[in-house]
Amino acid sequence: MEKSQKELFSEKISAGSRTYFFDIKMSKQLDKYLVISESQKREEGVFDHHRIMVFEEHLLDFYKGLRKAISYFIEHDDLSKSEDKKAYSVDVIRTEYPKAYAKWTEEDDDLFRRLHKEGKSINEIAQQLQRKEGAIRIRLIKKGLA
Repeated sequence: MEKSQKELFSEKISAGSRTYFFDIKMSKQLDKYLVISESQKREEGVFDHHRIMVFEEHLLDFYKGLRKAISYFIEHDDLSKSEDKKAYSVDVIRTEYPKAYAKWTEEDDDLFRRLHKEGKSINEIAQQLQRKEGAIRIRLIKKGLA
């Protein structure tokens, strides 16, 4: 690492042939910034590297955009699955969680907000709304409550 920057935080995620790094660094001028790096092994000893730098003053906008993109991806997670497999999986999951993968109604959202405001646990909210705990966690993030 260069003397001109100090690493404050680092997180490494391995995903198949790719490795992702999330680093928070500080420059000599005391400016903090996020570096997201991807390293992908192409052949023995050869790696492709890609990097994005997000400076502190743009971090909130970056976070909001990333959160929206991830929420969209999760809500449309059938992109990576065949329709037959997804329909079967949804039917099986709905035996335990009747509203799993169903569109959230205004009534669902009202009940969700009320239960969250009452301090109910994710498990309690999931049971009341007949949805998986993961769906409740994602809804908390989407609504800015997490």
